Amino acid sequence: MWGMNVGRSSKPRIAITMGDPGGIGPEIAVAAAASPGLRRVADPVLLGDIDYLDALAGGLGAVVVPDCGRASRARPGPAEVRVIDTGGITGKVATGRPTAQGGLAAGAAVETAVDLAVSGEVGGVVTAPVSKESLALAGYGMIGHTEMLARLTRTRSYAMMLARGGLRVIFATTHVPISKVARRLNAEGLVEKFTIGIKYLKAYMGIRSPRLGVCCLNPHCGEGGLLSGEEKNIIIPAVRAAKRRGMSVDGPFPADSIFRGDAARFDAVVAMYHDQGMIPLKMVKREEVVNITLGIPIVRTSPGHGTAFDIAGRFEADCRGMVAAARECARIAKRVSNAR
Repeated sequence: MWGMNVGRSSKPRIAITMGDPGGIGPEIAVAAAASPGLRRVADPVLLGDIDYLDALAGGLGAVVVPDCGRASRARPGPAEVRVIDTGGITGKVATGRPTAQGGLAAGAAVETAVDLAVSGEVGGVVTAPVSKESLALAGYGMIGHTEMLARLTRTRSYAMMLARGGLRVIFATTHVPISKVARRLNAEGLVEKFTIGIKYLKAYMGIRSPRLGVCCLNPHCGEGGLLSGEEKNIIIPAVRAAKRRGMSVDGPFPADSIFRGDAARFDAVVAMYHDQGMIPLKMVKREEVVNITLGIPIVRTSPGHGTAFDIAGRFEADCRGMVAAARECARIAKRVSNAR
């Protein structure tokens, strides 16, 4: 399932989840859904607790209106934000910290968004930031959006890719303690990430023959095994196996080399762990970083930042990252629909 057939001229309908109400998620979700820049390319609908979002919208100069499905497809007013009520909030929600209530509200919105995308009611899903701690307190376990979406869509083989312009990074491991990264790596798993990455660079980005560059895990690529053996025993065999299967995969390269300039040779770089890829992505124009989930049967994007608990409720949050993620979701949904 690849979402709804939006047609070659119509705008894709996309679902935007509210995120953790203890953070900036609902604020940037409302602001993005009301953004003229987004509405030019998409038909957004916001998912979350409608009473909470209604109280929040006034501070952003927006008006919440209930979404009525096909009956609400008429063009909304300039400040109107359509909402599908997913509930999850009873009483006053605590801001500025993770809570079980925040996790329940965020999780309910994501579950509904997935249902809508799988059924073809929306062409893609844009998720506002959630707290892994809130989700854990709500009973989902210590997982993030990527793992939650994979679970909800019963997907076993998936990958997280973040993009800023032409710089795209696919992660071999995601939210794993640095002490456990090496134990999580194996050649078969890396080849799986390469395969997913190439497939979705073709489908989502329209790149006919994607080229992947692969990072080392250790400094200086392990110095031939003197520092550690992951390059010699895992990464190099994975690259060779991918080449035998006809994939354009090169490496491994030291991260300080590939991100300093060599990345331009590749359509995406495969990072071995979270910060190895995140730091170069966010060095400049971090508001343009978009998270794209690969491998699941729906289109999903999100901004490349977190809940920002420290500024929650102040109406200080920058919604540009959320708008960028929503525009990218609409672009991918359109491409996928037109390719069907």
